[in-house]
Amino acid sequence: MNQLESRSINIITEIQTANENGISGETVLQYFSLSDGYIALKDENENYLVRIATNQSFLELEEPYNTKQYTDVTSLGEQSFVFSSQPVIWMDGAVHSLQIFENIDFLYETYNILKWILIISTIIIVAIVFILNRVITNSIIGPIKALIQRMNDKEGVRNYTLISSHESDTEELKLLTDSYNDMMLTLKAHDENQQAFIMNASHELKTPLTVITSYAKMLDRFGRTRADLLDEGISAISEESLRMKYLTEQFLSFTEVTQNKEESKEYVALIPLVENVTHRLSKVFKREINLKTDDTHPHVFAHPQSLEQLLRIFLDNAYKYSEEDIDVSITTGKDRITLDIKDYGIGIPEEELSQIFNRFYRVDKARTRKTGGSGLGLSIAKTIADQNDIKLVVDSKLNQGSTFSLIFKKEADND
Repeated sequence: MNQLESRSINIITEIQTANENGISGETVLQYFSLSDGYIALKDENENYLVRIATNQSFLELEEPYNTKQYTDVTSLGEQSFVFSSQPVIWMDGAVHSLQIFENIDFLYETYNILKWILIISTIIIVAIVFILNRVITNSIIGPIKALIQRMNDKEGVRNYTLISSHESDTEELKLLTDSYNDMMLTLKAHDENQQAFIMNASHELKTPLTVITSYAKMLDRFGRTRADLLDEGISAISEESLRMKYLTEQFLSFTEVTQNKEESKEYVALIPLVENVTHRLSKVFKREINLKTDDTHPHVFAHPQSLEQLLRIFLDNAYKYSEEDIDVSITTGKDRITLDIKDYGIGIPEEELSQIFNRFYRVDKARTRKTGGSGLGLSIAKTIADQNDIKLVVDSKLNQGSTFSLIFKKEADND
């Protein structure tokens, strides 16, 4: 329509130029022809001054006289046309209507061809995409299904069997396999820790139970006739019962701190808390606990009850494994606060320092029953320290004593 409108304007320009040169407009129109169309010049009385058509049937196309410039679409039978109507001033000064019609059936034919090409192409592309989708999906999902089947192998899961990866596996599949294997190793380690805990706990409880059972049988046989055995048996049973109670409390305490429960932390004034704990324990131990601090008033971000339990564990160890006073010092550095607990006891061999925080590990096995240790205290302390973001450092020399340092991140000074 835009092209036809431009052609109409060009024709009008040529007619005006011809008029200025004394050439009639009808002559000019004769030189303009369409490939497949119809040109008509109509006056205000609906009379045709010029009619030029490439096909005789096109002469049936009629549009009323109009002095407005416009374009539109019309039809003749099954044929479609686009036409342009332009007002033109003729040689006599009258305003005529120049109407140009052009057959556009070839466009519709082209559109129909394109439509079918697009439909067929779309069907072919959809089919290809569907086939490729199935092929690609099977190539991706196939190994994953095989991996899932191996993961669902109950016997393999029960035995914590690792899944081997292949070089042909994709990067994502290798990551999935590695993640599964890491999970299996973690579960295996957790299960082994549980089994070890149960075995060690059973072993620890077995000894006092054996002693209690043996003395009970002995008292049943000789207790009524021998007063010395009666006193010895009652004393042994009482001691072993207290030991069993202590072990049970340690087991419960270990279970609580290893559950990773979210405990509410707060800013704790460190010096008053340590003073309170050392004051009470010095009376229980009937031994002097010397506390030395600097002039600062450090605060640490921790759970108060857990921090008290942590101090009790280290002070209790210092009491059990030494006979002299216990020194406690608090120092404040640029970015950390250090709490040192020092005893002057038997010390720890250097080669065993890396193992003292393991469950049920004891340095001096021979003194275990004398000191009443369970091998859980330091393991509990390590868990509490990790939960409160406290770093533990141990410095010990055999027969000279040990120093356990609790290192806190510096949070606040002077409230």
